[in-house]
Amino acid sequence: QAEAVNEAAILRATMTDSGTFTRQVWNGREWKTETLYEGLACALSRQPQAAAPRTRGQWEDMGECEARLALFLPAGTVLRAGDRAEIRRAGQVLRGICGPCMPYLSHCFTTMLVQEVEAA
Repeated sequence: QAEAVNEAAILRATMTDSGTFTRQVWNGREWKTETLYEGLACALSRQPQAAAPRTRGQWEDMGECEARLALFLPAGTVLRAGDRAEIRRAGQVLRGICGPCMPYLSHCFTTMLVQEVEAA
C-alpha cells in the first residue's frame, strides 16, 4: 500500500497536461453533453506504435490525425469508451475519443484516439 502511494506521487508529478472530459448522455428527449472532469491533471504519452499527429498544411495551425496515445490519469478517474477528451499541453490542444479506464492503485490508464490537434 505504501509503495502505491509513493508511486502515485511520482506519477502525479509527471501529469503536467490538463484535460477536460465529457460524455454524451440521453435524458429521455435529447442528447446532452455532460462534463465529467475539467482541468484534470493528466499525462498524454505516445505509444510505440502510435503515429505522430500531423498538420494538414505547412501554414495551418490546425491538424487532423488518427493517433492512439496513452493517457495517464489520477487514481479514481472513471471514463467509459466513447467519452471525449480535450487535452492541453505545451502550446497544443488535442481532441479525441477515450477508451475505458483501467484502474490501478496509483493511477488510471486509458488510450485516446486523437482526431484533432490545434495550436493553443
